Parts: sequence; C-alpha cells; structure tokens
Amino acid sequence: MPDATTLEPIPAERVHATAWAAGSDHTDPATIRDAMAEAIAVRGMPGYVAPSPRHAEFLGLRPMQMAMQLERLNGLEARSRDPLVIAERALTTTSDFPALLAAAANKMLLAGYQPAQATYQRVFRRRDFKDFRPHRYLRAGDFPSLVALPEGGQMQVGTLSESQETALLSTFARRVRVTRQMLVNDDLGAFTDFAAMIGRRIADFENATAYSLLNTANGDGPTLATGSAPVFSTAAARTNKATTGTALDLANLALGRAAIMKQRSLDGMPIAIGDRMRLLVGPNLELAARQLTVPVDANQVTLANVFAGMIDPIVEAQIPSNRWYLLADPAMTPVYIYGYLDGASGPHVTTGPIQGVDGVEISVVFDFGVGAVDWRGGWFNPGT
Repeated sequence: MPDATTLEPIPAERVHATAWAAGSDHTDPATIRDAMAEAIAVRGMPGYVAPSPRHAEFLGLRPMQMAMQLERLNGLEARSRDPLVIAERALTTTSDFPALLAAAANKMLLAGYQPAQATYQRVFRRRDFKDFRPHRYLRAGDFPSLVALPEGGQMQVGTLSESQETALLSTFARRVRVTRQMLVNDDLGAFTDFAAMIGRRIADFENATAYSLLNTANGDGPTLATGSAPVFSTAAARTNKATTGTALDLANLALGRAAIMKQRSLDGMPIAIGDRMRLLVGPNLELAARQLTVPVDANQVTLANVFAGMIDPIVEAQIPSNRWYLLADPAMTPVYIYGYLDGASGPHVTTGPIQGVDGVEISVVFDFGVGAVDWRGGWFNPGT
C-alpha cells in the first residue's frame, strides 16, 4: 500500500501563492478543478498546450492528491488517509473527482478533434438536426419563384414544395473505466490514452461515414426518393454523370462544369452554383487535379490555366480508383449534407458510476448524421 505521507494535500498557502492571472479566485473549487484538468491533459497528451499557466501548480500532483485537495476546497475534512478509502470517496457521484476526469477528457478530446479538418466538410453542407426524427430539407426550386406585382394588384399565393429526401441523426459512443484500483495505483494510462486519441478517431469516423455514403453504388451515391434513382445518373432526369468514364483533363473538366451550369431548379430556373466549384479526387488524380487548377504565369492565353481561381482541388484518400467529382458550392446548392444534434456541435463527455464496481465510466457520446438531399449541383465522372 502506498505510504500515506505521499497523499498529503497541498498546503493552502502554496495554492494561494500560485502565479495565476490577476483577478482569478484561487480558492474556487471549479477554477482549481479546471486547472487540475489542464495538468492531467498536459501530462497525458504530448503536444497539448494549456491555454493559461494556471495548471503548472498541479503538474506534480498524483490523481489521489488532486482528489484530496478538491475535498479540502469543498470544506470536507479528510476522514481517513487510507488510499483505498480516499479512492472510494473520490469515485462517488458526490465527489468533484469524476467531474475533474470528465473535464480533462473533454480538453484532450477537443484538442485532437477540432484541428482535424475533414475534407468532407468542404463538399457537404452543414445542417444540424433538432431531434432524432427523419429531417426533410428544401432543394433548389422548392421555394416558389417571385412574380410581378402590378400596382394595386393582389399578391399571388405560391406553393412551397416538400422535399422527399430525408436525413437521420444517429448516436455513436465509446467509454473507458476508471476504477478504485487504477486510482490507488496512480495508473490513469488507459484513461489518458483514450482521451488523447478519441478526438482524432471521431474526426476520422466522421470523414469515413460521409465518404461511405458518397461512394455508394460505385460512386453513383444512394438512391434518392425523387425519381427513385441514385444521386448521379446518365438518365435524362439527371444527366449529371459522364456516359463513359474519361481522364481528368481540361476538356473533360470543362464538360463537367458546363453540365452543372445547365442544371435547372424544380421551377426551371438556373441553379446557384456560387463563385467556385470543388474538384474532388482520390490520390491517383492529385497531380492532374492540381495541375489543372493552379495559377500559372503565361504570356499566351492558350498556356494559362483557365480554371485557376474557379475550381478548388480536394484530394481525399477515400475516393477510389480514378473517379472524380465536380461539386458546386455546398452553401449554395448542396448535394450532400451533414449535421450534429442542435446545440451539441461535435462529441461530448459524460461520467457515471459503474454498476457493481468501485469506479466511474468516462463516456464519449457523438450524435452525427449525413444524407443526400439533391442531385443538382454535382457531376460525376467514373474515370478511366
């Protein structure tokens, strides 16, 4: 059993002497708990940068010492210095320690999740979900066109079409346990490993989920309720797919761009494609995509890259073979959408007791959904 003397709380005067920002409350349990969480994150996640120096006071503390200090700050005298008793108290729902673990996990999760700019977010439009029921989305032309209003005339009533396409939010979760034995042994390695890696894993999961939908049916995409046909098709009702796969070159890129510009909304109006299009390719076509879209200095028109500044290349490892897509600005004419539960943008951390075990569970819950909402605004070439 560890020597009880190693579990003494920090003297109050040492806590008060810490060099925090002016105006901070050095005795507020919530403030100190957050600083302790920063210390756990700094120790457990290489490369993690704490937003303020307040965590430095706690870098040398073991988790058990943090638990004792939180008890003291909450006005609870240590009734025992037995490590097993201290650990048991720390892992109850009335203790601040589970909240400390959740805060540390959340800091590490976000540090790995937020910088991970998944490529799907550049071609999918974000539209969050209010609940877990199927959501319908307006498409190009669902809103009635404006008509002239003569002087003294009566305003005409238009009909708002209801989209047949829906998207559904799903919940994903993982968890890790922190037991009394782990706390006594000063072994939070499994917890910190989980917290440090899960953010990046969730970002990768989002990306994989989105491209799994896009890659459905060999790249044609899922079947839309409208027309009972996939997103991309050579049929007359769609005509947003190359009849025969071709190489990615200037002539075929121009054909794809022209095809999108010729698409019409439900009421026959030209669709809004925005200032720039996205050229989505896999690793096989990265060189061709960048060569066709990079600005070059040229003294002859025929040598200039005519689509530079008009088409942005996006290279994604999950686009297989030599497939390539042109997509309009998703903010203007979305083909695919993604979203989170409204008010919870991304994953969040929760804690709770473990049934029949002395410990707590740290859970990461993630509500995320993707869907196809229209065929307009896109062009697909299977490649050659």
